[in-house]
Amino acid sequence: MDSSVLQLSGIRKSFGEVAVLHGVDFDVRAGEVHALVGENGAGKSTLMRIAAGIHAADEGRTTFCGREYTPKSPSDALKAGIVMVHQELSLAPDLSVAENILAGRPPRRGWLVDWRRLHERASRMLAEFCPAVDAAAPVASLNLGYRQVVEILKALAWEPKVMIFDEPTSSLETHETELVLAAIRKLKAKAVGVVYISHRMDEVFQSSDRITVLRDGCRVATWDTAETPRSAVLVAMVGRHLADRCYTRSGAVGLPLLSARGLSRQGKFQDVSFTLRQGEVLGFSGLVGAGRTELMRAIFGADPLDSGTIVVDGRPQRFRSIRDAVRAGIAYLPEDRKTEGLFLERSLEENLLCGNLQRCSERGVLRKAKSRALAEECCSRLEIKAHGVEQEARTLSGGNQQKVLLARWLATSPHVLIVDEPTRGIDVGAKAEIHRLIREYAAAGHGVIVVSSEMPELIGLCDRILVMHEGRLAGEVAGETTTEQDLIRLATGHSQRSS
Repeated sequence: MDSSVLQLSGIRKSFGEVAVLHGVDFDVRAGEVHALVGENGAGKSTLMRIAAGIHAADEGRTTFCGREYTPKSPSDALKAGIVMVHQELSLAPDLSVAENILAGRPPRRGWLVDWRRLHERASRMLAEFCPAVDAAAPVASLNLGYRQVVEILKALAWEPKVMIFDEPTSSLETHETELVLAAIRKLKAKAVGVVYISHRMDEVFQSSDRITVLRDGCRVATWDTAETPRSAVLVAMVGRHLADRCYTRSGAVGLPLLSARGLSRQGKFQDVSFTLRQGEVLGFSGLVGAGRTELMRAIFGADPLDSGTIVVDGRPQRFRSIRDAVRAGIAYLPEDRKTEGLFLERSLEENLLCGNLQRCSERGVLRKAKSRALAEECCSRLEIKAHGVEQEARTLSGGNQQKVLLARWLATSPHVLIVDEPTRGIDVGAKAEIHRLIREYAAAGHGVIVVSSEMPELIGLCDRILVMHEGRLAGEVAGETTTEQDLIRLATGHSQRSS
């Protein structure tokens, strides 16, 4: 007898002329975590949005608890017992934790909300899943990990039989991620069927019972996690073998490209000094709030420095604006590509033109032929997958959006390239390509600074790693010989281990 609580069979879905799902089968059982993985654009989120009533399938059959299931809306899915927790949080930061958890169905006394029962129920849920959080605390006072747990409890308040998680930890630090994974383990113990969408293979293998791989809208395979090697999953996802380490280090670095001495900004970072050399990839590690992004924004001229000196190619610089930094040969890819990097409603060509307007102009007049040629060259060089350079950036996968942003700045030929969370929210195939591009750019005699919350990424990609703690440099390690434990020790304010 089939023990599946939710079963999708032969699901097909197109958006206009673009076919997204091609007869996909998928199921989840009560009390299991079924991971759904694949590259960006593989159809994972679309398939689960059909289950959650957000989209309607064009063809196929869905059953839930043994009955035909055709939700017309997310409200129908909620009432049936299926809830989807999205990557973007839907919390009201100024309301209390209890008010957020029970926002959809608060206990009432007649027409009025029964506040005593609301806080009692929220407190019971928190006691079971996250005792460290106070039900009366405003959500705005919580870090991202605790907010994600509140989002989970908000969904759990509907008493669902199936919960779908779409990249719930993509923007979380390691210690925050563990809060979410612990909550998922407790959901499993309560016989809730969990679908877990993630690009983070460590989490997938740590948490799931089964793994299903989608590629190009088709189901490639489904395995029992305990019996499946990671390499088989990665090959199924991308259709090729990926190297375990991002690159082979040459060990050769040249002259200093960027020297920072005593950089300070009140409340953000203090007395930071370092040097970046030709041919080097230099990593910055640390916990959220350590000051890494704030430091990079100041170096790029986006925020002012209180004190300190910056030397680029042997020339002291004082950046009063981003334009000054770009002219000096510095480029910066921000950590949030959608809100700080790309113009999502604009075409690829228009996004690539930003920062390269002078290159495509003659006597102050934009030459369309030059703009089109630049865009096509960038798309070809970085293998950006798009229907054409006129395609809107918002319609691209996360990996291709990141490539567009990277292509824009590479076209300016910067001496120093700063990338902040360069692979956040993109799949393993696109991640490997971004790593390759970073290494190739450094190998050509430039310098690259990588800020990342993913310690394996820093260890695999960087020649040296600087670790920040509470706005100060806590230590330096060699990428080739360090471990995640070394990085954690420094990031939490402990001294480097003895050699």
